[in-house]
Amino acid sequence: MRRLTGWIIGGLVAMALWVPSASAQDGRQMYQGMRHDWREIHQDRQDIRRDWRDIQRDHYRLWQDRRAAFWRHRAQLRADRRALWHDWRHMRRDYYNRW
Repeated sequence: MRRLTGWIIGGLVAMALWVPSASAQDGRQMYQGMRHDWREIHQDRQDIRRDWRDIQRDHYRLWQDRRAAFWRHRAQLRADRRALWHDWRHMRRDYYNRW
C-alpha cells in the first residue's frame, strides 16, 4: 500500500512539475541552423528599419502641422491687429482720451 501511494504521489508531482516547452522538444530539433537564424535577424532588421522610417515620417508630419498652425495663427493675429487699427485710426486722439 505504501509503495502504491508513493507511486501515485510521485506521478502527481512529476505531472505538476512537467513543463511542456522544456521537455516536449529536443534542443537539436529546435535549432534550424545558421541560415535560419540569419533569416530571422535579417527580418528583424528590416522590421526595425521600417518602424524607424514610420516614426521619422510621423515626426516630420507633426512638425509640418505645427509650423502650418503657427503661421495660420500668426496670419490671423495680423489680420485682427489690422482690423483693430483700421477701426481706431480715423478717430481723433482727443476723442478717446477725453479725461
